[in-house]
Amino acid sequence: MIELRERICCSEVSAKVGRGVLSELSQLQGMKALVHPVSLRPNLSVDLDLPVKDGERGKDLNNALRIVGKLMDAGFTRGDHLLALGGGTVLDVAGFAASIYMRGIDLVNIPTTLLGMVDAGIGGKTGVNFGNAKNMIGTFYQPSLILVDTSFLDSLPKEEVRRGIAEVIKYGVVLDKELYDFLSLNHSSVLEKDDEVMEKLIGSSIKDKLSVVSEDERETKGIRIVLNFGHTVGHAIEAASKFTIPHGLAISVGMVCEAKIAEEMGYAEEGVVEDVLWLLQLFGLPYSIEALGEIPVEDALKALGKDKKRRGDTVLMPFPTRIGSWKAVRVPLETLWGFTKQCLGGN
Repeated sequence: MIELRERICCSEVSAKVGRGVLSELSQLQGMKALVHPVSLRPNLSVDLDLPVKDGERGKDLNNALRIVGKLMDAGFTRGDHLLALGGGTVLDVAGFAASIYMRGIDLVNIPTTLLGMVDAGIGGKTGVNFGNAKNMIGTFYQPSLILVDTSFLDSLPKEEVRRGIAEVIKYGVVLDKELYDFLSLNHSSVLEKDDEVMEKLIGSSIKDKLSVVSEDERETKGIRIVLNFGHTVGHAIEAASKFTIPHGLAISVGMVCEAKIAEEMGYAEEGVVEDVLWLLQLFGLPYSIEALGEIPVEDALKALGKDKKRRGDTVLMPFPTRIGSWKAVRVPLETLWGFTKQCLGGN
């Protein structure tokens, strides 16, 4: 088992990674409410059961308010616990509900997808979609405990593993050359979900993200922006598809586009794009918009203008300079539109 601990602002976040770590829940004192997807109900002893819809359709403000109402009706206090068990949707909506109920109830994240284990379950970002904008309503709220039980990976389809690996590749490209090399050398074992290999890559991803978040929890210092590599274009692709394209696949294409923009603008060393492409191809991830089906490029370009990193007529973007290093750059919106249109193949 891997154990990690990080002080983030006023909170201490603990993470435990390994097979069977759900047994740690027995140590919690007080009532426990379990938020989980309708399709997954583990055999856990809790006081309140709160199923939510699967997928992006579950990331709805009404769902979060429904959870709050159920907690109120059951008499939960700030000394009790909200357990968020599931993928990104559950982690986002349950985290948001936990942050607004009584100005904050104890939150325990239990990610069940690889994407949740390496990204959505860590860092304290919560949110729900609003209109056609992803995560437009949300908060920063840290879980006290993150339990990553790798036994959940046993039943995870290989395609779901690939989608989660996109976020791990992100860490490798901009933050962690050692992780990039580890992925390169162990790609077959990753896709076979080897216990030791998965525990290491998940632990490395959590360590990388917690380290960044501890320095810049609320994105005020220009450090946490690094975690958005691939997400400016990736989120635009998701929005253009009306959120039918899975996050990991959209981010995969987004990383290619943003690495190309970084090279074109002179911030990335020659060869960075090839390095990104090579690792994505090793894991069978998409690297062009054609692989995602019919996506209206003009809609993606419009979505870029709604990016939360936009300030005036520029968007702050993290560019890889070489594998394991990065630089934050303010990109004029017109420039971003032009490069993105070229990358996505718009006319």
